Amino acid sequence: MASLSLIPAAPVPVAEGELAELFPLDRSYTFLNHGSFGSTPLEVLAAQQAIRLELEARPIEMLDRQMKVLLPEARAKVAQFVGVPADALGFVVNATEGVNAVLRSMRWERGDEVVVVDHVYGAMRQSLRRLEREFGIVLREASVAIPIESSQAWIDAVTGAFNPRTKLLLLDHITSPTALVLPAQELVAAAKSRGILTLIDGAHAPGSIALRVASIGADAYTANLHKWVCAPKGSAFLAATSGFAATLHPLATSHFFGEGFAREFDWQGTRDFSAWLATPNAIEFFERFGWDRVRDHNHALAVWSQQMLCRAWDVAPLSPLDGSMLASMAAVSLPEGVQSRFESPAALQATLYNAHRIEIPVIDWKGAWHIRISCHLHTTPKDAERLAEVVLGLRR
Repeated sequence: MASLSLIPAAPVPVAEGELAELFPLDRSYTFLNHGSFGSTPLEVLAAQQAIRLELEARPIEMLDRQMKVLLPEARAKVAQFVGVPADALGFVVNATEGVNAVLRSMRWERGDEVVVVDHVYGAMRQSLRRLEREFGIVLREASVAIPIESSQAWIDAVTGAFNPRTKLLLLDHITSPTALVLPAQELVAAAKSRGILTLIDGAHAPGSIALRVASIGADAYTANLHKWVCAPKGSAFLAATSGFAATLHPLATSHFFGEGFAREFDWQGTRDFSAWLATPNAIEFFERFGWDRVRDHNHALAVWSQQMLCRAWDVAPLSPLDGSMLASMAAVSLPEGVQSRFESPAALQATLYNAHRIEIPVIDWKGAWHIRISCHLHTTPKDAERLAEVVLGLRR
């Protein structure tokens, strides 16, 4: 096991005061699962509610006239934040919808292959299985074992799975089950050198890493804004290069079909646009602290939590202890004697939630269980330390 004797002090908050009070979290629970669904700050929810009330006060004015101005303004703010031209970005409800918009827009032939890593998000795997049934595509999963010591393992596994029938590389930028950051730019370059299209599921990336989508070079990139950016639920985006965007359409075809990528995605039929319109408020909420400080704090706390839990539970780390493969989450193996006491990860997760008021996912990774801890402004070192103590107590 790597040395765990020298663990630095836990990072200090980015500002004074109880930052958790800025969020509507039930503080009788220890909330360590921001990665699944973020909590939206109270003032951002207030901005969303104001938008909703205005929509209801003047529905035709807002939906028919003002939305033509308001949506492009919100889109421009998000595009600047993630590093793409505004006309290369469209709003979607979540990253799963973004991935499926790409998959359903592509033309498939029987035998076309899609390469993923075996850490792929489950909904993406299911989307590809549907294409297997409908079009006869081949899903090829590149296996990357954990513990993992360097990014080269991803590159070797993915490039080793390529062959002349590979049509698309679909990658998680940050894996959901194992909380690891992939070398997206290098993998995209490797695929492009072979003429393979690339689609990145960046569900966890905005707000947790310094994201510049255009520099990655993927043909399409989709991500959630309701996770680490803490925008209202239902805010996400799909971005595409100019050549690829011309072939993409939203899942709901509406009035502006064929009139350009951004225009088509701006109007996908009548819906509650308030989540998209309030997303700039979420971006601005964290600008007051400084986005670099927010990301650095969350990353440092995730790294510290990984180190502390590995030492407390006497387990080997699943990725380098320097945090080079982490963003704002960390996956840590459970201590010996815990897994055997529960019939399933769901049973353990339910015990943590119901008996100990800790909200955290328990994940079965090829027979071995681990937890995935998420860190944001409302997370404290005491939250992670309480998790460590409670899990150790479950052995008794």
